[in-house]
Amino acid sequence: MNQVEFFMQLTSCIRQYDQDNQWFGFLRGGQSWSKGTWIQFIAAAWKLYENARRSPMILLGDTKIRSDPTLLFNFGLAANAKTPQEEKDRLMVEEMVRKRADLASGWRVGGAVELMGPGSILSAKQWSPMLNDSLMLAAISMRRDFLFALNDDEQAVWARDIEGGGARIGAAAFANRAAAFGPTVGGRTPEQQMWLSLIKKVPRILWENGNPRVFVRELLGLKFFGYKPVFTRHQLGFRHQAGGLEANFQNYLDGLKAVGLHNRERMKIMSALGEFLFQDAKALQGIGGP
Repeated sequence: MNQVEFFMQLTSCIRQYDQDNQWFGFLRGGQSWSKGTWIQFIAAAWKLYENARRSPMILLGDTKIRSDPTLLFNFGLAANAKTPQEEKDRLMVEEMVRKRADLASGWRVGGAVELMGPGSILSAKQWSPMLNDSLMLAAISMRRDFLFALNDDEQAVWARDIEGGGARIGAAAFANRAAAFGPTVGGRTPEQQMWLSLIKKVPRILWENGNPRVFVRELLGLKFFGYKPVFTRHQLGFRHQAGGLEANFQNYLDGLKAVGLHNRERMKIMSALGEFLFQDAKALQGIGGP
């Protein structure tokens, strides 16, 4: 969509964005860590949308991934400003920009690829649920792939309890098991079972302190707009298949409301995610519960 269409869509959604995200307070100036007027929030979201359409892929996950030096250096930031979202990351990003420039100069391949702007990891000024939706819709409109990136804590659990625990088997044995026995518990493949085990061991991936994480909002968007999960032994990705709703703000908001995200209806939300990820509405029912 162009800038006029973008602003028109969001202008028509003002009331619903405010009502469905009362914790944020769109029409009250936002939160202390993200202040602005409604027009400023739209302008920030548009700038991100413009840049994110040029992103080769999008990495989803905990906010900690935007402070991971290795991920930042290799994937860059999907941003709407020249500085990262957190001040604590500014010096690190400036150093990476210099390193990229030095590498490009040494290899004589022209200018360095931008670190800030059309990268893969969200780090944007004036964050809001609407801005997050803009990131998703920009990449979805271009049929980009999405990848789930683990933060340091999640990587440690994966190495210790998933690959290093009972789920760890050699490549040949793993292939033989899949061929001989087919799907495992609940019709899940061995790869699906590994990722389900991780979510159950680290439930804050989806739900924390009585609230759904932003990652839940993102997963639901992928579900609405025709994406399917792709599980491997080492990676969880999402690729556009076919069908799905037209990728626009109204359809996103309506879909989120239908599954009760605005009211934190955990059972409905987890049923929807279970169906999307594991073709099993009951797979995630214990996440976020007592």
